[in-house]
Amino acid sequence: METTGSKLTNMPDADLVRLALEQNQAAFIVLYTRYNVGVRSHISRYVAQKEDIEDICLESFQKAFSQIGTYNTEYKFSTWLYRIARNTAFDHLSKHDREKNYMPTTSINEDITELKEIPATMHNPEEDIITQQEYDKWLNNIEKLKGDYHIVAKMNLIDNFGYKEISDALDMPINTVKTKIRRAKAMLLKMMDYSDELL
Repeated sequence: METTGSKLTNMPDADLVRLALEQNQAAFIVLYTRYNVGVRSHISRYVAQKEDIEDICLESFQKAFSQIGTYNTEYKFSTWLYRIARNTAFDHLSKHDREKNYMPTTSINEDITELKEIPATMHNPEEDIITQQEYDKWLNNIEKLKGDYHIVAKMNLIDNFGYKEISDALDMPINTVKTKIRRAKAMLLKMMDYSDELL
């Protein structure tokens, strides 16, 4: 797929998924950046512990990326991703916890024909390792950013602060926050060793 002249960060989900199917790692990173806050928020509906939410979020993305070929592009990517996140959260909850919180104690089988459970037989641990390595590299590169770029990137991409929260905390105009986050993301993609035409 030709990407010259088109920034990945501006691409719609469907185009990013097509690139991801070609194992374009930049596309995976952009999808992660676009949805990690929403996925964490979705998981927090079922799980209270912050550490567990982080673990489940990472596992959800690992599952989604390793099973990207099963995604049906007729439907919204976010719906498919959130379904994976919810199922992963439920996998982490014991039967006792589900009963205590009046949650279903059996496996989830909703009548949503377009959304399928991830088949266990399709799971590839090698792909999980690759995704984990990419994620670790992403976090390490955030730490390498200088000054305000490091601060806003960490607050937005790791700590999940919104633009207004960052603006208030740093006493910085919200438009400046948005610009710095956008530039930080561009720098991070370059640091991930992706060519300029992908940014």
